[in-house]
Amino acid sequence: MRNSAHATVRRLWWRIVPLLAVVLLLSYLDKVNIGFAALQMNRELRLSNTTFGLAAGLFAISYAVAAIPSTLLLQRVGARRWISLVMVVWGLCSAATALVTSARELMIARIALGAAEAGFTPGVIYYLNSWFPSEYRGRVLGSFLLTLPLAVVIGGPLSALLLGWDGAFGLSGWKWLFLMEGLPTALIAILVFRFLPDSKRDAPWLPAADKEWLTEQLEAEASGIDGSDAPVSAWRVIVSSRVSMLAVAYLGIVTSGTGALIFLPLLIRSMGFSVQKSSVLAALPALIAALALPAWGMWTDRSRCREIVVLATCVCIAVGLVGASALLPSSLAMLPLTVAFVGFFGSVAPFWTLPSSFLTGARAAAAIAAINVAGNLGNFCGPALLGWLVDRNHSYAAGLIGVSAVTVVPGAILALESWRQRANPHLAC
Repeated sequence: MRNSAHATVRRLWWRIVPLLAVVLLLSYLDKVNIGFAALQMNRELRLSNTTFGLAAGLFAISYAVAAIPSTLLLQRVGARRWISLVMVVWGLCSAATALVTSARELMIARIALGAAEAGFTPGVIYYLNSWFPSEYRGRVLGSFLLTLPLAVVIGGPLSALLLGWDGAFGLSGWKWLFLMEGLPTALIAILVFRFLPDSKRDAPWLPAADKEWLTEQLEAEASGIDGSDAPVSAWRVIVSSRVSMLAVAYLGIVTSGTGALIFLPLLIRSMGFSVQKSSVLAALPALIAALALPAWGMWTDRSRCREIVVLATCVCIAVGLVGASALLPSSLAMLPLTVAFVGFFGSVAPFWTLPSSFLTGARAAAAIAAINVAGNLGNFCGPALLGWLVDRNHSYAAGLIGVSAVTVVPGAILALESWRQRANPHLAC
């Protein structure tokens, strides 16, 4: 039966995860390519570090407003329809960033992009949790979220290539970057609408025995969660203690990691490298992080306390950012920066196994969306805080120390939650 279960999970993985991983790749490229565009765009639009950090982070504000309703709509209308629709919208929004001529227009473009992308990542995490049993979620989410560092690996050289088109047909290189990374998203939406199943009924390729086994496994897990059948409002779930703690923890993780990630090309540029080399070298920390992700996923599935795994990633982020701040502007700072990104990208998969360990159904969807909203506010706080600290102190080192200090909060929360879980393993939301 064990071999049959593995075969079922493999069959599901090949049918669902690669397609969604491509979409996540496009989503992440459209989110972080502003960091590469900054190498040319900031000079052309006359943006300070503070203004750039604010504009980059405004993505998170509209994302926060739209994420919960977008995720709940995905649950109601189906992943296939909703994801393909928002892909078209956010692809066009990203491409339209090439048309901005001022800081104000850039901010408007980022706000539109955030609203369009809202709900995709939490919706897909909820979707994958509804297909795969808990025993496999760490590895499944790890393989899916492997796309995040790979997006930077691909985005670095690709951005260097597109920035090199500077002046082609009268367009700046950063404009080509937004156009060529945004428009394909709208086209890939056709494949999602055609091939992504909403439920087991829409999966004729899944044998009846596999459907029966999946149903039994997922229902057994749901029945094992205290109060899973009790009607509870989405708002009550969102403000519950465990969900609130996870939301604050995720906010801290994303604030520290995204702040450094968005400024990574500029940090490397400060080491004395050219624009093109800075874009290419930005891929190296992400590549190492991608290679480390399977290890984080296996540790997650084998750990009896997954909070400890996430806590370990926070330690990596803090140590890496502090180490980089001490070594800048030396190119040796690339080594601790790599440690930080191994922790940042490694935190995502183990973290997102936590909400589904005590919630199911619509309550899980609401909680995942709320936690993701809080975390994505870090996409605003991180770049804005780092940019402000850099301008105030005229030092990237000061900015890195500032965002590294934020990891103390999620570290403390996860240590406390680990202690609570050990003291009461049946703790309910």
